[in-house]
Amino acid sequence: MCVCPIAVGASGILFDMKRLFVVGIAGLAMLASGWTQLRQIQFKHEVILQRTAYTPGATVNGVVVLQVDKPYHVNANPASEDYLIPTELKLTAGKGYKVGKVEYPKPVEKSFGFSEGKPLKIYEGRIPIRFQLTLDKNAPKGKLTVKATLRYQACDDNACYPPRTQPIEIVVPIADKEGAPNPKYDEAIGAAQPADERASSGLVEYSSGTGGLAGWLEESFRTGQWVWFTLILFVGGLALNLTPCVLPLIPITLGFFSMQSRGQVGQRVGLSALYALSMASMYAVLGTAASLAGKAFGFQFQNPWVLGTLIALIVLFALALFGVYKFQVPPALMRYVGARQGWLGAILMGLLAGVAAAPCIGPVIAALIPIVAALANPMIGFLAFLALGLGLGAPYFVVGLFYERLQKRIPRSGEWTILVERIFGVLLLGVALFFASSLMSPQIYGWAWVAFLGLSALYFLFGERKEITQPRVVRFKQAIGVVCAAIMVNNALSMTRPKVEIAWEPYSVERLEQAKAEGKPVMIDFTATWCQACGELKHFTFTDPAVVRESERFVRLVLDATTESDPIVQDALKRHAVVGLPTVIFIDSQGNERRDLRLTGFERADKFLKRMQAVQ
Repeated sequence: MCVCPIAVGASGILFDMKRLFVVGIAGLAMLASGWTQLRQIQFKHEVILQRTAYTPGATVNGVVVLQVDKPYHVNANPASEDYLIPTELKLTAGKGYKVGKVEYPKPVEKSFGFSEGKPLKIYEGRIPIRFQLTLDKNAPKGKLTVKATLRYQACDDNACYPPRTQPIEIVVPIADKEGAPNPKYDEAIGAAQPADERASSGLVEYSSGTGGLAGWLEESFRTGQWVWFTLILFVGGLALNLTPCVLPLIPITLGFFSMQSRGQVGQRVGLSALYALSMASMYAVLGTAASLAGKAFGFQFQNPWVLGTLIALIVLFALALFGVYKFQVPPALMRYVGARQGWLGAILMGLLAGVAAAPCIGPVIAALIPIVAALANPMIGFLAFLALGLGLGAPYFVVGLFYERLQKRIPRSGEWTILVERIFGVLLLGVALFFASSLMSPQIYGWAWVAFLGLSALYFLFGERKEITQPRVVRFKQAIGVVCAAIMVNNALSMTRPKVEIAWEPYSVERLEQAKAEGKPVMIDFTATWCQACGELKHFTFTDPAVVRESERFVRLVLDATTESDPIVQDALKRHAVVGLPTVIFIDSQGNERRDLRLTGFERADKFLKRMQAVQ
């Protein structure tokens, strides 16, 4: 079988075609991360400080003025709808200063074509966003540079465009004497309204300081440490090659490369690279698309019907691994693709391999998509999925290079492959149960895991006796069963053991007044069932033994803002100027709120404990 006509007597042309495709893949990467940049509308901004210079230890007041040109506007903070991106200023923590509060102006309400007549809260014209920094007492003299980002979504009367994130540098002069007042500052904030005067409706979940994997990804990318998370995802992609859905692709890949470029090292390298890059690019495009969709996509994963469909698909994949039915690419399609020669065949085989790996890789992708969607950063989505795809495709690059040596060393399938399939089948069922967490109460979810682990233990201890008979494989299978049984017992005991957590009281103005009269400090938690970061605070921070002990000297009040239209909720949100969740405020024994200690977003227990200890 000959190579395609381009390669016959024209190796240079073939090389150019390979180079062209590689360039095309690189172009795809650039488009995937930067396509929206071409569509994004950029506005000018200006940073204005209240004074011309500051002394160490001083409080720095400043304003970022965003100039939105007609006919465009940007969304208010908070935005009126979940699918709209709020205008947000984020200041990065660093040496020599502490980040303080950020205050947004009072929005205006207008109706647009895309809002179907519903008024939306927006900003337009000159938009002053106030911020505050506190310099360290030992901050060195000179110029202190603070990194920040300004994120907004431009809209006109007909549509909203992809969001844009602009980097900002705030330069603070530090001197021995305080500088003169800057008249431009008063002019800039003249039209601004403090956050306390804003309407309290339209609560949003604070993404700043979000815990879990999403928060780690966001923080890593913001601080320039994105190499670490891409490396971890690359290693994760490599590990996915051990799944039973991917292992069968290795002999198929060997068969493909056995018909290609025998003895031609350069061509073999090119085809192997195309094979791996095609697989990786498919996932990179998926991650970028999820990021571009942003929260409008991510919120779909909170829909019970969407979750139910996802869970059903994962269960179907798991059943395939238990041998209930066989999931595979149609043989006719595989033969057609395998018969393609040269660079086109490598591309098609790489894409087909990515699809064939779906039963085992799908749950991982499904878990990662809502994370990058919530962050709504195309670069994060692109890099995360590209790293995962490159890790998945890297072994195939090696297989393509050394297929002659590997053909005789690939182990044949046997009982060990059956056991591996069953293990991954159980893991997939566990993933399905994980996604079902939002559909159950915490108590039911906890006992569901106990039941799942118990059934898994019984399966590995007593199941598959006819299919798995080799002593070593049997002993390994039973060892897994013992581990599952031990984890089950531990989980059951933890479910019956009294939990250590903060004892909250329902919020009321009367209880606030009583605490003031008694001279007791107050801690108020504003939360909601739809708020992921609120749940992280509850499960990770509010259950810390040291935090629980420290909380005993507080009057501990909680307000559930899930039903935002409730008059009691609205009054409490307005009274305490709460615009997003989670928010935890502290009131000292004199009845005064410690605004400097107010928490928005998730925070680890050790840092939260220090906030509590600062309240007297």
